[in-house]
Amino acid sequence: MKETDLKRAYNNVLAQALSSSQQYLFSGNLFGDIFVLRLKELEKGTEEPPGKLKIFPQRSAVEINCLAFRRDFLIVGTVGVVYGLQWNEDDEKLSTNRLWEVKIPMQADAVEVPDVNSLWLSADTDTLFAGCGDGIIYQISLEDGRVERDYRGHTDYVHSVVGNSNGQIFSGAEDGTVRVWTTKQKEQTSMIEPYTTPKLHRPDWGKWIGSVAVNDDWLLCGGGPRASIFHLRSLESTCVLDFPGGVHVCDFVDDGVFIGGEHNHVQSYTLNGALQANIPVEHTACYSIVWQTSPIKIMSIAGFSNRLHILKDFRFLDSKIDLYGNVEGEDDAAEGDEEELEEIESFKCSAA
Repeated sequence: MKETDLKRAYNNVLAQALSSSQQYLFSGNLFGDIFVLRLKELEKGTEEPPGKLKIFPQRSAVEINCLAFRRDFLIVGTVGVVYGLQWNEDDEKLSTNRLWEVKIPMQADAVEVPDVNSLWLSADTDTLFAGCGDGIIYQISLEDGRVERDYRGHTDYVHSVVGNSNGQIFSGAEDGTVRVWTTKQKEQTSMIEPYTTPKLHRPDWGKWIGSVAVNDDWLLCGGGPRASIFHLRSLESTCVLDFPGGVHVCDFVDDGVFIGGEHNHVQSYTLNGALQANIPVEHTACYSIVWQTSPIKIMSIAGFSNRLHILKDFRFLDSKIDLYGNVEGEDDAAEGDEEELEEIESFKCSAA
């Protein structure tokens, strides 16, 4: 079996991000390849397929676990490292060299380097929050790459970290807890354990929390326990969402919520729990959903599949985009690998 055929059969896209210009979609997989799609390609209509994707293989074939975008560079989270790649929008080129990298501190009793599983960027403060496999959330300044502080409390690896405009940080982990933090306080401010609530507990799925989403009033989370909406002030469950599988992604979208995971559909619900849309997908499991409403309204759903599923109205599937087999740039990437590596501006990282 050719390498491309192997990748096509076992492609697993864990991460996606949209550019600051809202004109490009980035997708990264466990083979260490980053795909870039110009969103205007999707305006051709459903009958005409989009133009070819660009592919930018990472030199060391790192596992791309999470992505974020800041100004003109793509932020990549992988095993033990967060790094930045320059994006040149005029030339549609992603740098083959890391502009900077931040190494996640390894704990004294650790037996392996922790994965970086989730990234949340506070655009207001240029601060990055990384949820990692050692159960710790690291706060990283993008000004100088310093690990400003860490948030400790989880007893197992962190799957999801997000924040809101009120300066709160929320994290969900394998230990079954959702913890609430603030940058002004060392310890967590509150915690919920959804699996201890009888209406949410699913013994066959376990207690792990796969995804957390938040806005100014509500908290959404799920994993092994059923997906549920919690009132942010009281942290009481106000609505149970009957998604049938394990939850790996969830988000507030427009006036409702989207949920995906270990199921052959992604689902949209109202805030009252009514099912709005049941959208079929080819993924064995869904691991990433990104969306925007302007200037181009689009949602992209990715997971254990060689296809991105594209929605334009967030209710119906519009198109599917093949990744391997619909790419350009392999030759350019190969030539880039032969060039002499530029010196990486490695940030010196120390816990504050």
